[in-house]
Amino acid sequence: MVFLFILVPVILVAGIAIYLEKKSGMTPPDLTQHATKIGEAYKHSDVNKNSVDP
Repeated sequence: MVFLFILVPVILVAGIAIYLEKKSGMTPPDLTQHATKIGEAYKHSDVNKNSVDP
């Protein structure tokens, strides 16, 4: 019977946390947009790599 005093609040808090997480609607990032930004970064780093001051 004592375990109910421990188990019920844990389940209640976990349920509220899962509900709020699903309600926030977070989605994974768009990978195509991320890939284009990485490509631009590589392009700019190649340009900077070739310019060396003597």
